[in-house]
Amino acid sequence: MLALVLAASAGLATSARAATPPAPWVAVSDIHLAPNDRDPNPSPYGSDTDPVLFRSLLAELHLRDPDPPVVIIAGDFLAHEFNRRNAAGTMAHIAARFNALYPHAQFLITLGNNDSPCGDYAAPIGGPFLAATAKAWAPLVDRRGAAPNFAKTFAHDGSYVATLPIPGLRAVAINDVSFSLRTNDSCAAGINPRSNSLGDLTRSLHQAPPGSHTWLLLHIPPGIDAYSTSYLAHRLAVIPFMRPNVRAALDAAIADPYNDISLVVAGHTHKFAYRISSGAHPVPMLLVPSVSPIFSNAPSFLELGVGPRGTIGTVREISYRSGAWQPLGDLAALGVRAFDAPQLLALQARLAQSRSDREQFARLYSGGAPPEITESNWRTYWCSATAFSASAFQRCDDQHGLSILLPRALELAALAVAIVLLAGGILFVAFRFEKGRPA
Repeated sequence: MLALVLAASAGLATSARAATPPAPWVAVSDIHLAPNDRDPNPSPYGSDTDPVLFRSLLAELHLRDPDPPVVIIAGDFLAHEFNRRNAAGTMAHIAARFNALYPHAQFLITLGNNDSPCGDYAAPIGGPFLAATAKAWAPLVDRRGAAPNFAKTFAHDGSYVATLPIPGLRAVAINDVSFSLRTNDSCAAGINPRSNSLGDLTRSLHQAPPGSHTWLLLHIPPGIDAYSTSYLAHRLAVIPFMRPNVRAALDAAIADPYNDISLVVAGHTHKFAYRISSGAHPVPMLLVPSVSPIFSNAPSFLELGVGPRGTIGTVREISYRSGAWQPLGDLAALGVRAFDAPQLLALQARLAQSRSDREQFARLYSGGAPPEITESNWRTYWCSATAFSASAFQRCDDQHGLSILLPRALELAALAVAIVLLAGGILFVAFRFEKGRPA
């Protein structure tokens, strides 16, 4: 009888454990820590992360998620205006703080465009900065032997492969900063960083064990920079994030079903958003919001409900508003039951039809700060989720006459030049005529 009772109790305990949802994974991006900022208050809008805001972030992470299995940091650890002599030391400081916060979690990190000893958008190859950064982060990334080659490959160019605590799921991280239109090769040690990173990606994808799935971790997402296109170019030109040929190669690798990429994670935009690759094998892309409020977004991070097969169910945003960290909401409120391509494509269709859904998404996008997405520019942001080339984006954003894009911009530029030349010619003739008149 006692044996039956014990067996029943064990069965109930097993059922209770099975019913308990797994701890959420944590995703953070664009910390942009300015360690020498002495402001006693957390960073205001328009500033990078000061030590007060950084400590507040760490405290909230521990309070809300005391022991997550995985922590993702999608690049840009260093502030925009940063003394590059302190780059390696600051990277090591951030690693030490996260290691103390989460001594058991496995970390996935990638480098951002500010994470370089040579300046913004200077993707490093080799050198003491990468070596020191690899040494500082290896205990966190290679937790329990998850990334045995991390110290070697990250020290070379910021790339590595890691197994994740879900059978058959792994992560491939590359430094894609060199893919940007704004990159310079001053820190590349004579190596073409674009070919190097694409080679890293190809080798890592082709070495995947049979039946495995891959998460791809980047900093800069492929596609169009919606903010620059809308607010800086006023839709007179399409502003892409990446060089077209490199972006096309990356798109092809993501869309190739042989590579079995199930998710792409990136940062860089400072906003919470999604993208979906095109083709017969669409892949969801998660854009992690930033901690830094420099672009007038509320500091934010994400909690990811990751299922036993590596699929993301819930994506919940926590943002810093009115002096406190608060849950802002998740995509479930917009009808997204899982962060996968079919659900996101369905959301795309709803956003095209529903103003209230667009307003709700715009609030999530900016972390609850004053919205960047409005009813006058929503289509630009909506198109950036699925149209990655300038031509595809133009077809999408111009079909309702809301935008004047690249061809029209060239026409306007040519017209402006013609007007300037004509005005100059008229002034020259008038000047010569006036000079030739008798006094």
